[in-house]
Amino acid sequence: MYLTLDLSSKCTGYAKFSKDGKLIKKGRIIPTKDIHPYLKIHYVVEKVKTLFAGINELIIEGLYLGHFNGKRNVTTLIYLARLSGAVIYAWIVHKYKIPHIYTASGARALIGINGRANKAEVQLEILKRYKFATPIKIKEYERGINELINKYKNKELTKGQFKYRMGKISNLIDKETEIGEDVADSIVLGLAYHKKIGEKN
Repeated sequence: MYLTLDLSSKCTGYAKFSKDGKLIKKGRIIPTKDIHPYLKIHYVVEKVKTLFAGINELIIEGLYLGHFNGKRNVTTLIYLARLSGAVIYAWIVHKYKIPHIYTASGARALIGINGRANKAEVQLEILKRYKFATPIKIKEYERGINELINKYKNKELTKGQFKYRMGKISNLIDKETEIGEDVADSIVLGLAYHKKIGEKN
């Protein structure tokens, strides 16, 4: 089996897959918001360690530096770098193996998703692949996403308006299906890893 992690300062998404690429489990690790960042790291790592049982490979989403502009975002980058290092250390102690690190855009491209797709589009793709929502709901989300994309292409929306409204659709998908961007990205990592190892064999 293999475990995938979309590490985050607020909510870490994870997914477990069987050797043949079947999704077995998905979920989130959410540390208490108001505790010290180092205690958050400890909490997340301890929860991740409970997921290691039976796992042979670990896949982690790498950091994309383009997201980190401004003081607050640099603070987040530092936190994520420390969290990633702590998880990697825990994995090596557990299995003495090197984890696989995939970028979000690279993982998406491997499974046929545009590397620059926004989070709502990625969530929608996962909903479609695993039928995590009814066909009616999926069409509803897709219609809303396509409408925003077309409006943005036609310059009816500014970039800020587009991102804000896409974010609202992403949050709606999360609320109604429990497939947030964190869980969706962790599933994408698993699909990408399975595709990659399939190409090697």
